[in-house]
Order: sequence, then structure tokens, then C-alpha cells
Amino acid sequence: MPRKSKRKPRAKSKPAPKSGSRPKPIRHKSIKEVRKDRLKSFFDRRMIFALRHEVREHILAVLNERVASTVEIGDEIELDVTAFYKQVQILEELGLIEEVCTRPARGGTEHFFQATPAAYFSDEDWKDLPASVKADIDFAFIRGFVTEALEAIEHGTFHARDDKHTTWMPFVLDLRGWKEVVRLLRSTLRKLMAIQKRSALRLLMSGEPGIPVTVGIFGFETSPEYVRPGRPPFTGPLPPPASVSEPARHPASARSAGR
Repeated sequence: MPRKSKRKPRAKSKPAPKSGSRPKPIRHKSIKEVRKDRLKSFFDRRMIFALRHEVREHILAVLNERVASTVEIGDEIELDVTAFYKQVQILEELGLIEEVCTRPARGGTEHFFQATPAAYFSDEDWKDLPASVKADIDFAFIRGFVTEALEAIEHGTFHARDDKHTTWMPFVLDLRGWKEVVRLLRSTLRKLMAIQKRSALRLLMSGEPGIPVTVGIFGFETSPEYVRPGRPPFTGPLPPPASVSEPARHPASARSAGR
């Protein structure tokens, strides 16, 4: 009998996709398979990782306030440097702190660190935050500032120096005036940070304890429901506009992510 040839079954051809039809979306079975660049984030992921550890958070908060050594930080929280130095190294590798100087100490070298600009919110990062998150951060900042001011008044340090400064200025501006105020506040912040850095280095050289200082910079639009008592609105002829030279563009302002 003639043998029957065994033919392989033809593979079923997939129907051609219809014109205009979307490709079938990929559905991963595990979160680990998702591409990281497709995920949105409110904050710099380095900051998120840094704040996962309470000692790292404390170190970052301290170094946002001043230049400090690992020995000083350890003494403040009653912890040996060897117990948390790994967390310092992690913050340094993340680019959130940097070593500024060293000083000979008994049996070794004392290392001093400060927070880097990466530990602050840039304007672009701040714009990307949801309104609810911005409100929570602002509330925490203002509450911390008011708490420190009240504690200073209670302990008598608020009025301890005759050259201390307190000013509150409610006024009405046009858009150009508002932009000028914002530029002034940003410039003031950068100058304050430079003063802090120079002062910290001088304190290291002199060995003086230093003066704990709190400075608050606030500029915001007042609530329309708040009616200011005082003189009636100006109705006379407007003075000629003053010539104002527009300053050059400058780096983004920094907003502290500390306490």
C-alpha cells in the first residue's frame, strides 16, 4: 500500500490588524517589571530614599541648618559615630550632603558636612507637586517657624539682641511688583545660605559655639476675604513710573525639605 505522506499542519496566520486599531497593551504580572521611567513622582527619588531612615532624616535636617561633623551629630543624639556613619555615606553618595572640611582630632580626623542644593526643592520640582502636597509642606514650614518664634519669646532669646529684626509688610502690588519681590526674596535666600556657609567655616576655625538664629522668608498673595483696616485706596493721579532695570535670570530658588 502506498504510504501516506505526513504533512505538518499549517500555522494559522494571525489576522492583519485593522487600520487605525491600537496595539494590545502590555500587562505585566509584577510591579518589578514596570519601567521606572513611566512612573510619576512628586519628589526627587533620592530624597524619598533618604527619608526612609529616621537617622538619615535627622542628619539631613541638621546639615540643612548648619555645617556639622559626624562627632557633633553623634553627641547630640547620644550615638557613637560608627553606629550611623553608613547613613552619612549613603547621603553623600546620593549627592544630598557634601564634606566641606576636616579637622585633626584625638586618634583621627573629624569630618564636617553640609547639605547640598539637591536637598532643596527647585522651582520646577515645586511646580510639579499637587496643590494638596504643597499646602501640607507650607503648613509644616509655617508651623515650625511660629513654634520657634514662640519658644524664643518664652525663653527670652527673641529680644536678647537689640539689633534683631522683625518686619511684617502687607501691601498691594501690580504683577511687575510681585515679580520684583519674588526675585528679591530668592536673591536674599542665596545670600543667606552663603553667609551661613562662611560663618560655619569661621566657627570651625575659632571653636566658638555660635549663635542659633532663625530667619523666615515669606511672600504670598493675601486672602481676598481679609479686609485690611487703614487708609482708603489712593485716588489721585499716579506718579510717573520709575525706570527699573530687569535683573538677569538666576538659578531656581530653593525650598528647604527639612523639618
